[in-house]
Amino acid sequence: MNKNKKEIVNEIKFLSNRLEKIYFTMLNLRNHCFLRVAYDITVQDKWDLKINKPFTKYATDEQLKCAISLLKAYLVDENKLLLDNKKSLSFRKNSLEDNYDGVLKLF
Repeated sequence: MNKNKKEIVNEIKFLSNRLEKIYFTMLNLRNHCFLRVAYDITVQDKWDLKINKPFTKYATDEQLKCAISLLKAYLVDENKLLLDNKKSLSFRKNSLEDNYDGVLKLF
């Protein structure tokens, strides 16, 4: 990737904020929701099970490129966003079920 890390992070922030402006009133999604979706779809799982936090620091160049491409696609394709959001939520539901031992832990 030709961009330096700071430019990449800035582009990701810009795209997620732009998406919030476009979709917030219709879908009630905030900028971090778009990041969750793009990151989860990039790794095909709950992203922080595959990559250390923060994503932008530990993701490979290829993963960062993929996340940016997804965020750009969501700007023009609401259906893709909605489908990917469902996939992301499914990854997270499966992750919760896999790690649930029957005891609710609040603290």
